Amino acid sequence: MNRLTSASILTACILFTGGVSAQAQKPLTLNELIGIALESSPQVLAARDQSKAVKGQLSTARAIPNPEFELNTGQQRSVSGPLTTGNVSSWSVTQPLDMPYTRYPRVNAAEANVRAADAARIAFEIEMISRVQQRFYELMRRDAELKAAEEDLGLTKQIRDRMQIRYDVGETARFELIRAQTEFLNAQINAESSKLRVEQAKGQLRQVVGHNLPNDYEVVSQTLKIEPLPPLPTLLSELHSQSPELQKAKAEVEATESRLSFEQNARLPKLSIKAQQYNDPNFTDRLYGLVVSIPIWDFKGGQIAEAEANASKAKNQLNAQSQSLEQQLETAYKLYQMTSYQVKILDQEVVQLASSARRIAEVSYRYGERGMLEYLDAQRTFRVARNDLIKARFDLASVVTEIQRLRATPEWIAKIESGKQ
Repeated sequence: MNRLTSASILTACILFTGGVSAQAQKPLTLNELIGIALESSPQVLAARDQSKAVKGQLSTARAIPNPEFELNTGQQRSVSGPLTTGNVSSWSVTQPLDMPYTRYPRVNAAEANVRAADAARIAFEIEMISRVQQRFYELMRRDAELKAAEEDLGLTKQIRDRMQIRYDVGETARFELIRAQTEFLNAQINAESSKLRVEQAKGQLRQVVGHNLPNDYEVVSQTLKIEPLPPLPTLLSELHSQSPELQKAKAEVEATESRLSFEQNARLPKLSIKAQQYNDPNFTDRLYGLVVSIPIWDFKGGQIAEAEANASKAKNQLNAQSQSLEQQLETAYKLYQMTSYQVKILDQEVVQLASSARRIAEVSYRYGERGMLEYLDAQRTFRVARNDLIKARFDLASVVTEIQRLRATPEWIAKIESGKQ
């Protein structure tokens, strides 16, 4: 009975371990990879912490100044004359007034800093999504190249074996056999190189996603679906309204302007309400008054000059950021147009013509109308055209991803805010 129980436990453990291993090796989708990256990226986590810290600064800016309490006690003694001796005491309360002309600029600056921190966080997360997609598409490209290389290897092997048989029976020259063997070896080298490039692409994707991704991970192959982009003026309009980088720069301008207003208004008098009472054996004094801090010696000249310079710097940085993003978007859009045209021509004309030429050369070779060299040249031409099409398709996906990053695609923002990756 004990042996039977031990065997049952061992079997259950093996099955459980196999289930866990199978679950760990489950292929990951692009959205799952993005989710892992967003939850493990130190830069993204640091940006989130910075956003929380700035929200704490906003709470500090909104706080009302604390009152000041003062309590004194002692004794009264007569030095000369018939005065009553005894204990004396006094207390006072001073409440600084948070004047509107300094409170509103201070709070506005803190709120602008919160918006800037949130925009920076979103920009980091969008950048992470873009990097993961770029590496994912690179892996898809290398995988497609590997499949094409393995197909070429199988075809060239058939040609080499066929040429070997024809050479053995004396139907062809040794030169054609050597040429077929050379093509097979080149295809074999290309297939091995493609395998190494796939492994390299997987390593680069894991480096971007994070080391929480296991070494032996697999991904779900995804068919590229490139949606047509809007015209360039529409993209530029979306850039100015949606880009978190521009929103961050605009919020920083608002913060520096509010800070300048705060420093300018800080030259106005500061007011505090004060109440105090003095007690001695003979009488009690109660006083109520207003404490005014007048800037006689310090007119905040240095603080105002610094705030003016920071406000001007923020405006110039906003203009520079806007021009830079516009230039990047225009360059990416031109590349998108060029790559789209390249994909269209390669897919609808070049690859089809090369495939037709290969089939014609193969049929002609079988019927003895053309030699092996013409058939191999046609095969090589088709191979080059097909590889160019694979490269162009994934280059187009990469360009579209870059444009989506610049324009801050609403779908990406929705993923970030909802946390549904």
